[in-house]
Amino acid sequence: MIDLGLERKRAVVAGAGYIPGRAGHGRMSARKLADAGATVACIDIDEGRARGIVAEIAAAGGKAFPVIADMTDRGQVHRALDEAAEALGGIDVCVDIIGRATWDRAESFSEADWSWTILNNVTHVFFLFQAAGQHMIRQGTGGSLVALASADGIAAAAYHAPYGAAKAGVISLVKTFADELGRYGIRVNAVAPGNVGSGNEDQPQGEYGVNGINPLAAPRSRDVGNAVLFLSSALAERITGQTLVVDGGATIRSLWGMTPDVIDQYRQY
Repeated sequence: MIDLGLERKRAVVAGAGYIPGRAGHGRMSARKLADAGATVACIDIDEGRARGIVAEIAAAGGKAFPVIADMTDRGQVHRALDEAAEALGGIDVCVDIIGRATWDRAESFSEADWSWTILNNVTHVFFLFQAAGQHMIRQGTGGSLVALASADGIAAAAYHAPYGAAKAGVISLVKTFADELGRYGIRVNAVAPGNVGSGNEDQPQGEYGVNGINPLAAPRSRDVGNAVLFLSSALAERITGQTLVVDGGATIRSLWGMTPDVIDQYRQY
């Protein structure tokens, strides 16, 4: 039995509630941390969503409680982290899941679209990492910060340019916070999902290479949750400043469109 080192740990998940039609990364991450033995403060802007994930965790035998806050408001971020830390007795793990894309042509995005996307995908990560980092520094016991980035922060983000820029910003923030907070034993990492859509949990087992995007298979919400769990765990205790890409291989595809059908004409070279 592998010990993840999360038994009795104190975890915070921002964006833990489930929004129907979305992948549910916060919900999955909160459940996996609870299954590993952590007590989870489930932060969400919507009280019903926050209480919903807490009820799911409790039904599975885990420990969790809700915290209601708008994480794009710096004052509420600090209030939520203080509330969570008081109830938990401290913070060992903090996960940020919040984010959403807006879609349009690059030349057509409004200033309001840009500002909203940056606030909801990278600015609030800065707020949360600041607040959680301050708690962890005061505790003096180290910790782990994990944010959800995206493959769109690594490759092009066609028709959702502000989102790609924001997620690239998350990847940069992770490196900088990791550099500055490492001296306190605090690790900072990101997970970059690929085309998870609404979760992909209905994919048939054992089918690989069946689309033109993922050489392996499209990632599922559980795969993203597993990556968050790994980076939060003792298995990753010497990993920091990294972005773990969970995209079924989408971002490593060849640029040249080579296929088995055309390879024969190149064999002579």
